[in-house]
Amino acid sequence: MRGLPNTPDTMATMQATVNAPAPPLHPFRPLFFCAALAASLGMLAWGAFLHYGWLPSAALQNPFYWHAHVMLFGFASALVGGFLLTASANWTGIATTTRRGLLLLTATWVVARVLLLTPLPFWIGALFDVGYLFGLVFLVGRVLWLSRNKRNAFLIGILLFYAGLDIAFYAGVLAGDATVPTRALIGVVDLLMVLMLAIGGRVIPFFTGRRLPGHTAWTNKYVIYALNGGGALVLLCGLAGAPGFARGVLMLVVAALAFIRLVGWRGWRTWREPMLWVLHLGYLWLAIGLAVRGVALVGITTMPEIDTLHGITVGALGTLSLAMMTRVAQGHSSVPIQSNAALTLMFVLPTVAAALRLCINTPHGWLWAALAWFVAYAIYLIVIGPLLVRGRVAAASH
Repeated sequence: MRGLPNTPDTMATMQATVNAPAPPLHPFRPLFFCAALAASLGMLAWGAFLHYGWLPSAALQNPFYWHAHVMLFGFASALVGGFLLTASANWTGIATTTRRGLLLLTATWVVARVLLLTPLPFWIGALFDVGYLFGLVFLVGRVLWLSRNKRNAFLIGILLFYAGLDIAFYAGVLAGDATVPTRALIGVVDLLMVLMLAIGGRVIPFFTGRRLPGHTAWTNKYVIYALNGGGALVLLCGLAGAPGFARGVLMLVVAALAFIRLVGWRGWRTWREPMLWVLHLGYLWLAIGLAVRGVALVGITTMPEIDTLHGITVGALGTLSLAMMTRVAQGHSSVPIQSNAALTLMFVLPTVAAALRLCINTPHGWLWAALAWFVAYAIYLIVIGPLLVRGRVAAASH
């Protein structure tokens, strides 16, 4: 076989290829793909249970435990992992993992999901599930420590809380105690709420101001302190088993603070920009979700607390996750950060799902809410999934 001609141009090209830096490692790519798969297929399975009474798992026995765990520890943990590993590298300038480490971490998440679908004792899958979360603690904690990044050190506490709640959930299921798993699941919702309040409070006004010329937002540090502190207090009071009425009043106060902060961002100016208004819509659902929970706990409505959680899980988490997963995937793939008809529909569907789930609190309403959620994440996989798989595209595609 003839070799390449030994010309200066050829040698220079070969040398440039050898010396070219490796493409950047983006931990969000496999983990966001896993998150979207868990969100879509997990909800499809839940819809099958609601319609046919069939669920593909014998591990957790209680179908409501299975559904909640798939969403809060399957979907959400992959989402949180992809976001924090990528963001921590950007904050610190230090790679959070290697390609081999990312493969191992993703494989741990996948193995946990598969094992929890089998008839094997659920503690086997639980070991991988908890192992994945502690892997995140180590990887994120390592770069924050090396860079002395104190501003984001609270994330280590959140990840440790996350892993601890997962352990408590499994321990409660193993002991046959319904109180502990339920309190652990509510605790995860509150933990994710705290994370969305904190991170959303940073990125939403930043992205809005950068995109809209001359846009200014009203901020007040005391509102921010009270809001973030109030969110943390909601979490701690729930874990401590504080009286429902007191927790409800606290949630209403935090909801009011979240709404005040949101109004200060003047999000109505983003109505022409789906990539922006979806962020404001997701934050609005944080305020709505907290208010719905609050009015139920103080006795104004009779909806059980476990049902009121869907304002935060479906409305806020569903909307903000799609917004950030889309923005990050586009931004790191050298394509314009913009929406189209399919993505705009996708951004609206979690609101449809949350409204159906809260307003039609029957299995029939749950089924339609599950369908809206499934379609949203199916759109993500179809439209954004290729960016996650192929990575950065050629600059000529701009």
